[in-house]
Amino acid sequence: MKKHLLIAGLICMATIPPAVAVTKCVKLSLSTTCSSSSGEYAQSNWSATCGDVPIQGIAFCGSQNGGSTGATTDAITNNSADNKKYCWCKMVSPAVSRWVLSSTISLGSSCAHYCARYCANYAANTASFRSAMFGSLSD
Repeated sequence: MKKHLLIAGLICMATIPPAVAVTKCVKLSLSTTCSSSSGEYAQSNWSATCGDVPIQGIAFCGSQNGGSTGATTDAITNNSADNKKYCWCKMVSPAVSRWVLSSTISLGSSCAHYCARYCANYAANTASFRSAMFGSLSD
């Protein structure tokens, strides 16, 4: 009986293909430039066309100061309601980036109104922002 179970197990192992990692190729490099961008006021979604790749992203205002444009983080802290003045941007398609700081909006209450627009504009016009975003891609 053990012999039959062993043979059946070996047959199953031989016929079931192993799991293989999938790699997604995205034509975005640290030197890719963006030609057009869009971010609506008072919205969280933004977009840009970089090279010939359309990208989509989200914007978020938090209390975490990254220091300067292009700083990255995996998560954004949000400690106080009146200090949400740091505009963070994340690409979500065709790949996922880390959160990238675009700017500090001096009046925190205005951050949510302008942040998506800033993300789109920084993607189109600021090399250090694009470099940080495209240098931190994952699936």
